[in-house]
Amino acid sequence: MPTSPPVPLRVLVKGSSLVNQISWMGGPRTDFTFPRAIEEQLLSDGRTCDVQTITAMAEKTGPILKTWQQEILGFSPDAIVLVYGYVETIHRFLPRWLERHANSWRAKPRRLGSIYRKVILRPVWKTLAELQMRLDTTIPTIRRGRPRQVTAHLEEYISQVQTVASPLVLVLELLPPSDRYRRWFPGMTARIEAMNEALAATVARVDKPNVRFFRINPLVDEHCGGDLDVATPDGSHFSPEMHRHIGAALAKEIGDWAQTQPHLARP
Repeated sequence: MPTSPPVPLRVLVKGSSLVNQISWMGGPRTDFTFPRAIEEQLLSDGRTCDVQTITAMAEKTGPILKTWQQEILGFSPDAIVLVYGYVETIHRFLPRWLERHANSWRAKPRRLGSIYRKVILRPVWKTLAELQMRLDTTIPTIRRGRPRQVTAHLEEYISQVQTVASPLVLVLELLPPSDRYRRWFPGMTARIEAMNEALAATVARVDKPNVRFFRINPLVDEHCGGDLDVATPDGSHFSPEMHRHIGAALAKEIGDWAQTQPHLARP
């Protein structure tokens, strides 16, 4: 009697614009973000899958606990990929609502509104951003409270999702900013380092074989010669090629783990 094929591998990817934005935007339809590249690689490997992505621009870690039940209980993913902590390392003296307003993707094409954005809002925002940059250069900005807040939310989230059939959880390492972002946020490299240390320590503290810290820097070394300006040309977001490299590496990690799960293992 033939055995039934394994059920589709379910993957959930969550995070900020590092998940949903490509450097640069506006390319061909074959420019995949890494969640789509995960799906492409899994299908290429002959594994049926269902990859879902929940992401928002400038997504902070705090809301992650508010929505976990709606996202996890019904879907019950086999693997969860988390990209959090980056937004909290962007040092801000300016209020977040002002940044969102100045850089909104939802501005309506009205004449007066366009004049306001061009003549008033953008020049004012640029002046304030340059002031913020100078302050970030002169004032110590490694706030240990931010990594603690991020990891406290992530650790609680990981604890909750483990109650739903113990999925694989991959917490992604964050890349330091390349040249464009270093100019605007001079202290960000040190803050990224502190955040990565906190993320890795959280995974170690959870101490489960199915909860892992997934490193990105080795992929930059392998595929971009260690050059962050190649991996993230706009300063923070992955190039199309880097998205594919990350997606392929994640797909392998997820696929190898799936082979250890009876409902997913293939002959």
